[in-house]
Amino acid sequence: MKKASLRFTFLVTKYLNKSATAAEIEELSTLLHTLEIEEINKIMEQIYEQTDTTNPVLNLDQSQNILQNILKDTKISQQTHFSKRKYSPIYKLSIAAIIGAITFGLVFFKFYSLQKDNQRTLPIKQTSDISAGGNRATLSMANGTIILLDSANKGVLARDEGTIIKKTAEGQLAFNARHIQYDKEASIGVNTIYTPRGGQYQIILPDGSKVWLNAETSIKFPSKFIGAERRVELIGEAYFEIAKKINQPFKVVTNRIEVQVLGTAFSISGYKDETTQKTTLFDGAIKIKRGEKTQLLKPGEQSILTANNQFQLKDGVDPEVELAWKNGLFLFKDASMKEVMNQVARWYNVKVIYTGKNSKKLFNGSVSRSANLDELMSMLAFTGVAYEIKERNIIIKN
Repeated sequence: MKKASLRFTFLVTKYLNKSATAAEIEELSTLLHTLEIEEINKIMEQIYEQTDTTNPVLNLDQSQNILQNILKDTKISQQTHFSKRKYSPIYKLSIAAIIGAITFGLVFFKFYSLQKDNQRTLPIKQTSDISAGGNRATLSMANGTIILLDSANKGVLARDEGTIIKKTAEGQLAFNARHIQYDKEASIGVNTIYTPRGGQYQIILPDGSKVWLNAETSIKFPSKFIGAERRVELIGEAYFEIAKKINQPFKVVTNRIEVQVLGTAFSISGYKDETTQKTTLFDGAIKIKRGEKTQLLKPGEQSILTANNQFQLKDGVDPEVELAWKNGLFLFKDASMKEVMNQVARWYNVKVIYTGKNSKKLFNGSVSRSANLDELMSMLAFTGVAYEIKERNIIIKN
């Protein structure tokens, strides 16, 4: 599904939930005018194949009224849009069912199956009070001090070897290194910031580089970068915007690879419980190293270190998908069940248990990471996923 179509789906959902801003409603109206009807028909036909249109929640007139109200809210005449467009019969049938599903907080979440299955498994309805993750992290300083960042007040939290540690905003911590001469042989304290399952945080490192940490991630770095290189250690997933210092290259070390940069924007996903590690470059240039093996990346490329420690190169990577977590979204594009549920498990701090056969469905769609677990799982149930929630366990039935 194209970016515009995914964006259209997301905006319609916000509109129906009465959470869309005036600017978002205006954008939605623009998309209604600019999307090709052939593209809309194609999308609807694909969704229609997996949708029960015999019992739509809304009838066609009600569905049309919703779209017309969007245009009305942007002060655009209804007739200038709808009267000149001819919708296919399948579009007219499916639009009611699809928008009806969205009314219950769902996103257009279509799925493809490598094996055609005409029998839909009815989802098991569950309720839970598990909320979404948020800005949660712990700072462990070299002197043994431990600070819970989510409960700390804004302002200066500590001073460490000439570096001021300050909580500048909710979910953001800055290390301001003052210009002090250090002995190159001196020992500089190492800080560790850890985000738990259900946590995220943004850090400004002592050199001005910015790092966004996803859930269940830790990063180690010194109070001040001295010597020939700037070196940090990462476990989990993070996005980096590196301050450029030609004479002091920046290095990120995981348990399997080393990434060297001069000044660039990139992300690394290196969770210990996953068989692959991904490094994606968005701007600049980086070199990835494992043992004697090296790989150079250009913007838009992704390096994948496989389970057998071989490098694979993927071109044309969609940055919106790779950085969706940083931008407050779950965004999936041909993602497997396990890929989807791994993200769900980390963000909601739950355990996923699979009791059925390995699913070959591929998921495409988006939803806000602020949604609670019920809302997200209801969206997956719309695609035929049967599940059960017991305490902090999600049991996938199929």
